[in-house]
Amino acid sequence: MNHLKMLTASLLSLTLAWAGAGVQAAPLEIAGSTSVQKAIVDPVTAKALEAGVEIKMLGVGSSKGLLMLLEGKVTVAAVSESLADAVNGAKKLGAANVPANLKLHTVLIDKMTPIVHPDNKISALNKDQLKGIFSGKIQNWKEVGGVDAPIAVVMASASSGTRGVVDKQVLGGEPLSTTAKELRTSAAEVAEVARDKNAIGYVGAGTAEGAKGKVTEVKGPDVSRPLGFVTIGEPSPEVKKLFDFLQTAEAKKLFLE
Repeated sequence: MNHLKMLTASLLSLTLAWAGAGVQAAPLEIAGSTSVQKAIVDPVTAKALEAGVEIKMLGVGSSKGLLMLLEGKVTVAAVSESLADAVNGAKKLGAANVPANLKLHTVLIDKMTPIVHPDNKISALNKDQLKGIFSGKIQNWKEVGGVDAPIAVVMASASSGTRGVVDKQVLGGEPLSTTAKELRTSAAEVAEVARDKNAIGYVGAGTAEGAKGKVTEVKGPDVSRPLGFVTIGEPSPEVKKLFDFLQTAEAKKLFLE
């Protein structure tokens, strides 16, 4: 009889433990811009967990992240461009129905910066030089005061918010160089520039700051874009809890800007 009572008590204890585990909040799933991930999400993830929000971030680019939101695969999309540009990107990826109540919650305005390998001694490039380089009209570093070596243009893919900003604000509508190496994310772009002494890329300042020592920032024209999150309609209480945390001084001091 005592054994039966002990077994019953053990089973009850396990059942209560399982039930308690079952009511724990699931991670808040976010998909989208790796620039937002590097500048905002990654730096605050630990503190957000302390504040009661567990974040699961998938860095796939702004357009893909918004598409995943529209398809109901995630709760929030992270974007590093205007909402209109992100929507256009998602449509190119196949988004058929875009609700009218999409809301962009901007967290910060991010400056963008050209990056080169640390061995490259170029310290500044003007708007015309950058346009020439990224369009392929300038193909050798000696044309802009550097060494006699071919320029290797590295750029995030067309589904990236970073790419959209470069297309609009740097290239001014001209096509990207046909010899450019297009990579899936800004993080991959940084890795390629860190590997290739002749490479140049364009990334968010937060991404560049996080890669300090691996790449060098080059002074350039004022190019900036919003970093933020998109929801369908008003954010849910769980999402609002994250957004409220991101507005605190504790969170803002962690951002990579």
